[in-house]
Amino acid sequence: MVNEFEKRLEAAEKPGQAESKPQKSYSRAYEQFKAEQTTQLSTTYERMANAAGKILKTKVKPEERVKLQKYITMTHLNIEPESVNALAILSLIPFLIATVVVFIATNSLFFTFLLLGSGIFTLYSLANMPKTIYDSWRSRAADQIMLAVLYIVIHMKRDANLERAILFVANQMSPPLSLDFMKVLWNFETKKFSTVQASLDDYLETWKDSEPAFVDAMHLIESSLVEPNAEKARKTLEKANEVITQGINDNMIHFAHNLKNPVQMIHMLGIVLPLMLLVMLPMVGAFLADSISSVQLITMYNVVLPIFVFVQAKKILAIRPGGASVQNKRLLAKFPNSATRPMLAAIIILLVIAAPAIFLIYLIGSSGDWSMLRFENSVFYISIGIIFAMGLALYVYYHFKNKKIMILQNKIQKIEDQFSSAIFQLGNRIGENVPAEAAFGRVAENTKGSEISKFFEVVDSNIRQRGMTLESAIFDKKYGANNLYPSDLIASIMRLLLEAVKKSPTVAAESMTTLSKYLQNMHAIKEKMTDLLSDTLSSMKMQASFLAPMVSALVISLSVLITRVLIDLSTKLNDLQSSGGSADDMGFGGGIASIFKIESAIPPYLLQLMVGIYIIQVVFLLSFTLSGIIDGPSKTRFEWAFSKNILKSTLLYCTLAFIGTIIFSSMAFIVTSPAL
Repeated sequence: MVNEFEKRLEAAEKPGQAESKPQKSYSRAYEQFKAEQTTQLSTTYERMANAAGKILKTKVKPEERVKLQKYITMTHLNIEPESVNALAILSLIPFLIATVVVFIATNSLFFTFLLLGSGIFTLYSLANMPKTIYDSWRSRAADQIMLAVLYIVIHMKRDANLERAILFVANQMSPPLSLDFMKVLWNFETKKFSTVQASLDDYLETWKDSEPAFVDAMHLIESSLVEPNAEKARKTLEKANEVITQGINDNMIHFAHNLKNPVQMIHMLGIVLPLMLLVMLPMVGAFLADSISSVQLITMYNVVLPIFVFVQAKKILAIRPGGASVQNKRLLAKFPNSATRPMLAAIIILLVIAAPAIFLIYLIGSSGDWSMLRFENSVFYISIGIIFAMGLALYVYYHFKNKKIMILQNKIQKIEDQFSSAIFQLGNRIGENVPAEAAFGRVAENTKGSEISKFFEVVDSNIRQRGMTLESAIFDKKYGANNLYPSDLIASIMRLLLEAVKKSPTVAAESMTTLSKYLQNMHAIKEKMTDLLSDTLSSMKMQASFLAPMVSALVISLSVLITRVLIDLSTKLNDLQSSGGSADDMGFGGGIASIFKIESAIPPYLLQLMVGIYIIQVVFLLSFTLSGIIDGPSKTRFEWAFSKNILKSTLLYCTLAFIGTIIFSSMAFIVTSPAL
């Protein structure tokens, strides 16, 4: 697709030749590009919605239709608003049937309301799916707007043509913003709008609430077209860069100040409150076993609570302003099969540790009275091995799946951090009328010893020793410097350089200087964001790697103490009663013996498994939130952060749960021994 865009761009920049060559229309380019970039989620949703629309005909209120149509249009979905409601309504029917069946079969109000709530949640989710896809799409696009404005400004400085500037950005940027800009041109070509500027203004309306600085910057770019004075037009374009930079900086400050309360809510409702309730679970399970079952507790802790925390985390990330990070899509393509071996290793760990642990618990249960054996500490200790195996397997999978990617990504990150000064030097050399090919060698000498020098050395070596052109030295599939350092940002900057060099050394030098300022601004924004969020991020890291597993382990150990004390007291009171003591002789103890039901009590090993899995889920969700705040929608960064946190958390939880249980079990013996 990029090559097709380049052909179209070349044709647009050479109007005289464009008439003699057949062009690929924006319409076909847009449709092909859309097909290549469609996600599995949107494709599946499209098929389901269109099928539902044929089954059920619904009507949508005019104001609701306008909202839905906006989200559908902006996410490039091929569905109607009526189909959205049809799918949402049809999705509720299976849940209603299941609710009635479960209520009649089990008479359980808990699962009846759970299924009904799940149906309502599904109805709401599918009814708002276009908005959900839109928020995800717009979040990724927001990270590109600062670079998009920069590219348009650079192109407009050398060629004041808005259509060619937008096409240039569509060529240089990755989705989703490139697809949005192609849609702007497509709307113009299909006569939906009479001018490119009118089509662009319509698109900018969708940004006016979330990123007003982007809208203002683009309007400044448009105003430069009608400025008769060339110098004033240039200053207007530079002002557009300043506006978008300041706007993103302000958004980050507001985001940092407003983040504290949502994070505290996740901490309280996702960690503190569940663990506080957990302290009471042994007694609740023992005295109210008829009202609360272990299945209900597992459903609440391992299904409902994680979903709630995930929804809150998504809300936090949805308001994260863009522009402070640039995603690198090409990096993942460098290691297409990186997950195969780690997956096998994770499965082996589960088979070697978790499977024998489950088998040992089965053997213990088969060896005697399971109603009493399930409360034994030996079963509890073995169950810790299952959680340890799960945590270790997740660490091995995510760590080794992303290890090579992260090594290369960190190397690329160092290069990108140093790229600002390097391209500034490159622009100065080219501005001194040094050929671009020779300028790379001089910059390599000046930056010797740094990571960035290797990139320039590879380019210089390809030109001198392999006789390559500058473009091949950078982009050759086998020897090109960009192939060794696959960075979307560096690749786009180098393509800008090649385009600028074709114009003149002055244009190339000015473009590199502008890009250098952009990289400095982006680095400053990221550093400022990290500084503003330092307290919040430190708190989340502490929760994920230390606080949550430590408190959980102590609570589980305490539950063993409570359960053991209650069992020992109940056993001794029953023995006393069976030996001839009357209820009056035992006083209040006789009441406890009758209230406490050992056969219905929740065993400690089951509580441990439930909490252990919940801790893994909490670490996963906190890592997801933490990574999303810092790096945006970067799957690799998130998985790498999770692998580090899950190893620490699992080791800490399992160790403290094991040691704490030994200590508290001995305390239980001391508490109950005077009754002998």
